[in-house]
Amino acid sequence: MKLGYSLPSNQGFEDPLDIISLAEKAEAVGLNSVWTSEHLFHSSYIADRLDNRPYYEPLSILSAVAMRTKTVRLGTTVIVLPWHDPPRLGKTVATLDKLSNGRVDLGVGVATTEDEYVNLGVDFKTRGKRANEILSALQVLWTQEIPEYSGEFYRYSGLKFSPKPQQKPYPPIHVGGSSMAALRRTARFGDGWHTLRQSPNDIREKLPILAQLMQGEGRDPDGLYISLNAGIRFDSPTQDRKPDDRKLISGSTEDIIETLRAFAAAGCHEVVVSIASRERSFHEDILDRISSEVMPNI
Repeated sequence: MKLGYSLPSNQGFEDPLDIISLAEKAEAVGLNSVWTSEHLFHSSYIADRLDNRPYYEPLSILSAVAMRTKTVRLGTTVIVLPWHDPPRLGKTVATLDKLSNGRVDLGVGVATTEDEYVNLGVDFKTRGKRANEILSALQVLWTQEIPEYSGEFYRYSGLKFSPKPQQKPYPPIHVGGSSMAALRRTARFGDGWHTLRQSPNDIREKLPILAQLMQGEGRDPDGLYISLNAGIRFDSPTQDRKPDDRKLISGSTEDIIETLRAFAAAGCHEVVVSIASRERSFHEDILDRISSEVMPNI
């Protein structure tokens, strides 16, 4: 199983260059990927966590990371699709894929912060329908020389769209969420399922549902990439739950290894670890511990 790292662009770092340096550190210690998340306003729990501190734009951060790294993959956990116009998002992602020599993993979702939707003038009730249409539109924009698409919200015809992504047919799409709507979206569009706040048992229970949904779409579930975003915390009280019931990667080093092994056994191909701190040195220490104490044992 691979390990990724959620960059702290959402933790209130004052200097974004510290975040870029942490991406370089993640690559240097051997992690497979770095990921950024998205909120446009300081909404609800974001406001509680950050107050007046910044929350950086995810694809801008990854563009800077692309210029300072060579091998680490660049993921989003997740881009909130209904907040975006498909051609602009499609061009930005394609440009990043070119800049990084084909290292983009596009994690997508719909978010639950209704107040952000209100501020953006986007109907919260249609977010799922919009997300599905945007994914359809992106696939057309990335694969057709002269994209032809007509939906309820978005329509394109008669004009060339460029650049196309480096990866063919386009960067892997990792659909976030664990609701039935998210699972159906994964079955229809996903190259991967990228979830959070799930235990190994939760994942184990949902994979047969995903397989059935994918087969209904005429797709092979064996190729679906399963990834998880989960918090990691060393040296917290030892976990009392069984590994298959844990949603947080915490406790002693042995607990952490045990939990990650449980995720791997449940079918996860990659776990993206998130560190709740705005101290660069703290992140560096955790990355070192992951590299030296955890990675050799999973």
